[in-house]
Amino acid sequence: MKKRKEIEDKYKWDFSEYFKDDNEWNNCFNEYSNKILNIKNFNGKLKDKKSILKCFKLLEELDLMAEPLYIYANCQKDVEVTNTNYQQLLNKIENKLTEQSVASSFIVPQLSHLPQKFLEKISNDKDFKNYSKILKDIIREKEHTLSEECEKIMSSVSSFSRDFDANFSNFENGDLKFNNILNNSKKSLPMSQSLYNVYLRQNDEVLRQNAYIELHSTFGKFNNFLSSNYLGSVKKDIFYAKNRKFSSAIESALFYEQVSKEVYSMLTKMVDENLNLEHKYFSLKQKILGLKSFKLSDVYYNKLKSNKKYTFEEGFDIVCQALSILGDDYINEIKNMKENRKIDVFPNENKYNGAYKTGAYGKPPVVLTNFNGNFDDISTLAHELGHAMHSVYSNNSQSMYNSNYPIFLAEIASTVNETILNNFMLNNTTKKDEKMFYINEFVSRFHATVFRQTMFADFEDKIHKLVEDNEPVSSEVLNETYLNLVKKYFGKKTKIFDCVKYEWSRIPHFYTAFYVYKYATGLISAINIVENLKENIISVDDYKKFLSSGCTLDPISTLKIVKVDLSTPEPFIKAFKVLDKYLKDLAKLVG
Repeated sequence: MKKRKEIEDKYKWDFSEYFKDDNEWNNCFNEYSNKILNIKNFNGKLKDKKSILKCFKLLEELDLMAEPLYIYANCQKDVEVTNTNYQQLLNKIENKLTEQSVASSFIVPQLSHLPQKFLEKISNDKDFKNYSKILKDIIREKEHTLSEECEKIMSSVSSFSRDFDANFSNFENGDLKFNNILNNSKKSLPMSQSLYNVYLRQNDEVLRQNAYIELHSTFGKFNNFLSSNYLGSVKKDIFYAKNRKFSSAIESALFYEQVSKEVYSMLTKMVDENLNLEHKYFSLKQKILGLKSFKLSDVYYNKLKSNKKYTFEEGFDIVCQALSILGDDYINEIKNMKENRKIDVFPNENKYNGAYKTGAYGKPPVVLTNFNGNFDDISTLAHELGHAMHSVYSNNSQSMYNSNYPIFLAEIASTVNETILNNFMLNNTTKKDEKMFYINEFVSRFHATVFRQTMFADFEDKIHKLVEDNEPVSSEVLNETYLNLVKKYFGKKTKIFDCVKYEWSRIPHFYTAFYVYKYATGLISAINIVENLKENIISVDDYKKFLSSGCTLDPISTLKIVKVDLSTPEPFIKAFKVLDKYLKDLAKLVG
């Protein structure tokens, strides 16, 4: 693999619009550090419009400085993780962000105890138009905000309540070791979590099965510790919810996301009613793979592959052609990102092995990829550019605090791009094998994002309810609950290994409760948006209005701009109808 210095500059991102060099970063950091001290001047004085406005302006000024400082340090660290200089810069800004958070912890409690009529009045005042979201959240969360003293205690608890997640991460990345496994030729091969993902995609049924059993059985050896650690995290969720006057942990999570329980329930209900499509996919996949039986270890093996290799320029051009339906302004923004070196393209030694979009308000978004020339890399590029364009439209249309679109909506624009790209590739080939490949790309993503993530959501909902009802929950209960869900979601025709009952214990997202369902609702929403564009139910301008809304509306209302109402069955019915069509098309091609 190439070293960083061997990569051509045009393929490396340029951060000069953030900071010209580290010296400029340090000068800004020092200025930011000094300004944090000014926060204390407002403690006990947030009682009138003038003082509150000054306080908000200071916070905005601090955040406008802090965001670029963090993005610059973190991104420069990610392209060469052995560079200790940027790790030090990152540590410096992270410590200062914590300092700012602690210094400003009095603001929300003090404002929340002001008369509601006064808060409503200033939230509608034109002088506060850039801060209306902050005030509206304070008003909405008023009954769940504690006294200043209690908020300090809750803040102190958070310093160690994150340890459950840290325990899991340390265990998974540091302590977990696997035995070697055998392949079809009885050759002994090393095993790790990263190799597991490689092995499950190999044309070796024995290797796939051995890798699957070894991974889950190894987690099973630590079942008592992992059960205790996860249940501690569940109890933490419930502690926060109860102390903030919520009836349950899920009510708390959904309240802060401004999503009703009906949306969560609608997802699980509609997925449950359409599990036959998931089972149909597995039967079809068994036929494609030519297997006598279909096992859990076969789910990610795929004979339908694209052997095409693309240069980055070719891949970028394909993305632009596919997304051209979204208009010239959309494509020009994407092209500007490439021309202005806002995309870090290729892998290099010690570079973060993944892809993401990030950025600061008032600065251009940046994208990191590890482009190797496969179609997956093109799809990843389209995905991350979707995130970037969501931020571009939102930041250009809204003030800083009104531009932060919620996590619930965060995966929609990216998945819209992936879906459009996949449709484009499918519609522009006449080759049977390529058609089968692109159809399978859609269907397998639907499996992983809708069915699998909903199964996870179902599990964490069940476990939280058991603990909230003071039912005894042991490792056996966790394992049995998960095993029963796997049997339900994967169907009677799929061979279930008993060791899958430990799979729940290797899912890191469970330490951020009630998060995974948003992956499923995100793909359901994206499919509906693409279909609504095709059917002229919405216009491209409607979609851009959605992208531009930031957090000015609650997420469900924002989706209604593009005629998606997740509190009703209709979006789910439409998405499953598309899935059914693809399955029928794939079945015809298989013969």
